[in-house]
Amino acid sequence: MSVKAQYPKAIEIRALEQKITSELNLNGFILSRTIWGTSICSDEVNNSFNIFSRLFVGPGPFRFGGISGLPFTGKTGVMAFASHIPDKGGAFILYGPHIGVSKEGIAGETLRQRQDSNSTCCGSLIAGLSAVQNPLTIGEGTASDYQQAQVVKMLNAERDQILSADDQIKEVTEKAYEKIHNDLKELIHDCKDALVGKKLYLMGGIVINTNWDEEDYFEIRNSEVIEFT
Repeated sequence: MSVKAQYPKAIEIRALEQKITSELNLNGFILSRTIWGTSICSDEVNNSFNIFSRLFVGPGPFRFGGISGLPFTGKTGVMAFASHIPDKGGAFILYGPHIGVSKEGIAGETLRQRQDSNSTCCGSLIAGLSAVQNPLTIGEGTASDYQQAQVVKMLNAERDQILSADDQIKEVTEKAYEKIHNDLKELIHDCKDALVGKKLYLMGGIVINTNWDEEDYFEIRNSEVIEFT
């Protein structure tokens, strides 16, 4: 089963770069005065997006996301990002969870470079799913694993829907998307005073990681311009 069979609207990263450039230009963004950020899982397989840095100001993206892609930098992160936006400029934020689709068409797996067998992807979400499937293993979490404790808490709140889904790995990915989308929008609204006069373009979706020697994909779920006056 191919990526397109799992995610019919997914496009390759190169096509996504063209889409981003086109959309920003159409909406009046000047790329030479635009910075960018991501709220995507910190897994190194997602570094394929680093090529987008050539479009924007700065040496790379501001990273809002921790494991699973949740915007763990919180309000402090958004406030910092707002203060970095160029004068008379704007900002672009790409966000969403990721899921592996292996060459064999297995959702939740990918083959990483120099490994002989597939590994989980997103490992955080799949570990969270395991906790939801085995609720007796869910504890309070510790300071040393705070982010994963929050991932488990998020998924456990959606336990009934997850366990009744035909594909539980894809379902936890969808729940993560909803959480990232809602949290990021709420954080931006909470920081609106720092964003007055600064245009933002948000693009959210699902990152699909293929095997290491193939191009990754992104299925766009939301795109919008936000301006506070």
